[in-house]
Amino acid sequence: MPQLDHTWFASQIFWLFVIFAIFYFVLSKLVLPKLGAAIEGREKRIEGDLARAGSLKGESDAMIATYEKALAESRAKAQAVRAETEAKLAKEAAAKSAELNAALADKIKAAETRIGQARKDALSNVESLAAEIAVEAARKIAGLTVSEADARAAARG
Repeated sequence: MPQLDHTWFASQIFWLFVIFAIFYFVLSKLVLPKLGAAIEGREKRIEGDLARAGSLKGESDAMIATYEKALAESRAKAQAVRAETEAKLAKEAAAKSAELNAALADKIKAAETRIGQARKDALSNVESLAAEIAVEAARKIAGLTVSEADARAAARG
């Protein structure tokens, strides 16, 4: 095997150093600067993106706080309007209820008056009818002639 032959060692070591120097020169002068620039560009872009994301997060937090404040104000305003409307409707309902109660009381009083009048009319009719029946009964049964006024007085009491 030629690698293990001592006569070839010097030339093999020489070419190893030459190739290593060429690779080192090519890598250090051509490849590594481009690779370093690409990595540095990515780092800057990532930092810029992170900074932009931070500023957007701050803006979104401020917008959320503004939204929540506006929402709380709207809820408070809605509660106030609801309470005001409820109070107004309760007042109107109480007024209408009082108005209806008064109207019903008037109707009840008028109905009671009519009922009382009907009762009086019915009783007077019953009284006159009873007097007529009494006069007729006295005439037919007893053969007596009784005036209607006497029969009414007797029926009353």
